[in-house]
Amino acid sequence: MTPQRRSGYGLLALAAFLTVVAVLTDAAGRLLAVPAALAALVLALREFDPRPLLVADPGSITVRDGWRRVSVPWDRVERMRVVRDRRAALLELDLGVTVVVLSRNRLGRWPEDVLTDLLAVRDLSR
Repeated sequence: MTPQRRSGYGLLALAAFLTVVAVLTDAAGRLLAVPAALAALVLALREFDPRPLLVADPGSITVRDGWRRVSVPWDRVERMRVVRDRRAALLELDLGVTVVVLSRNRLGRWPEDVLTDLLAVRDLSR
């Protein structure tokens, strides 16, 4: 099972738990639990989205950022790098119009490997 699917199932379980909490609590509890359950459900659905997160070809790079897709030609990509946090490595893509930060969980691979592949594809365009 991929990390995305695992987190998707976890978010679905959280949404189900919050739905039970909303049914069993008073009005104030429902006011907190219902929006949280809806947010968890939306995030879970995003994790099960089968479309690719990152697509690169010699002409451009396309990133799915939330519900929107950002497609930018390689000459407009300002920077691609791996940023190391205290706990994780993150792939940072500065696409000129937006900055996208992707974790290993979202990518399904190590960010260093993805960066190496992106640089190879970008070099094909030159």
